[in-house]
Amino acid sequence: MLERRVTYLLRRVTDAAGRMANAHLAALGLDTRHYTVLTVLAAGGGSSQRTIADTLGFDRATVVALVDTLESQGLARRIRSREDRRANAVELTAKGRRALTRADKLMEECEAQFVGVLEPLERQQLTRMLERLLRPDR
Repeated sequence: MLERRVTYLLRRVTDAAGRMANAHLAALGLDTRHYTVLTVLAAGGGSSQRTIADTLGFDRATVVALVDTLESQGLARRIRSREDRRANAVELTAKGRRALTRADKLMEECEAQFVGVLEPLERQQLTRMLERLLRPDR
């Protein structure tokens, strides 16, 4: 039975969570991919497009397109890398930081709504299990 396959259920849950998150972020003109790039930029300050791609598991062409969009919205900017003059670094703008703050709040609301059917202990357990599944050394 397909409904008993963990991988199938995980994909369905991921799709449903992504749809809900995208609906929440749409008010800012963003989707979950833009949000994750903004979050990586906020954490690392001046990441290269290659680093962003590696961190998020996106291909480089996708990252270029996402950064293009963020740049056109004034949320991020490309600057010449200090380490490698042939490469660009990407950093958040002040507008990008404000947008990320709003997006974080929207994502908190979305997540609370999505997992609201679970008890707090179940949420903690689910988080730990998902983290274990994603560990490369498992």
